[in-house]
Amino acid sequence: YYFQPSSEKDLISFLKDYELDLPIYPLGAGSNIIIRDHGFYGVIIHFNKLKDIFIDKKGIITTYCGAMDADVARFARNHSRTGLEFLIGIPGTIGGGIKMNAGCFGREFKDILISIQAVNKSGKVLTIPAKDIDFKYRDSGLSDELIFLSASFKGFKKEKSQIKSEVRKLIEKK
Repeated sequence: YYFQPSSEKDLISFLKDYELDLPIYPLGAGSNIIIRDHGFYGVIIHFNKLKDIFIDKKGIITTYCGAMDADVARFARNHSRTGLEFLIGIPGTIGGGIKMNAGCFGREFKDILISIQAVNKSGKVLTIPAKDIDFKYRDSGLSDELIFLSASFKGFKKEKSQIKSEVRKLIEKK
């Protein structure tokens, strides 16, 4: 089965109403995925429509987990927030980045994450502070039973032109 939620509410309703006893596989950009010839016997939830990015009055950036990492880096730059530039070099989504503690250029998700919102397979929404996540190299230690909804990131005020220059250098380096 393939499901593509159009909103957080849509996903939660689906999970609450879900009665099939099959594994669920959350799919973001698919940049680290290989599917065997015989396919996947279960439910694939594709997050490509849950990709909005927001910023609050305190400068905290919150994004749905289907957002591309590079888009979040650009959003942060456009709002004069530094610290997220390294995301420009990661070819995946925020959800996948959280799951594997993605990183490059000496930075990882654990360095910028404030908290995540996740939903379990019965539709219950949980907020998990970053300090409660057991990040390791390319692993978050979070249960495979959790489906990530959104994440909040810290950034710091900086001149947009300086951030733009740093992003350009990282792209050239990559």
